[in-house]
Amino acid sequence: MFESTTIRRFSFGTVYKILAIASCFSMVPLSIIMGLFAFFGAETIVWNGQHLTGLMGLIASPFVGLMLALIFTGFLGTLFACGLWFYSKFSTLELEVLK
Repeated sequence: MFESTTIRRFSFGTVYKILAIASCFSMVPLSIIMGLFAFFGAETIVWNGQHLTGLMGLIASPFVGLMLALIFTGFLGTLFACGLWFYSKFSTLELEVLK
């Protein structure tokens, strides 16, 4: 059963938290898959301008994913929070919540 909730504005922390969770649960698994490709010789993991292959590529891949998630969260979180703040000046947001 869905219940409708009206939101006047999100706090900056809420936007960063949602974006951090979403980017970590998407970037890290993707980078681990790329690390598996690197383990078998593909040049899919780059650190400090050098391609990492073999075991080093597999080991470094989760850290590359976390670094990408942090960068995306910091940059896009700021843009999204400012955009939602600007949107809140003109209208409210209605969310459907599953209960």
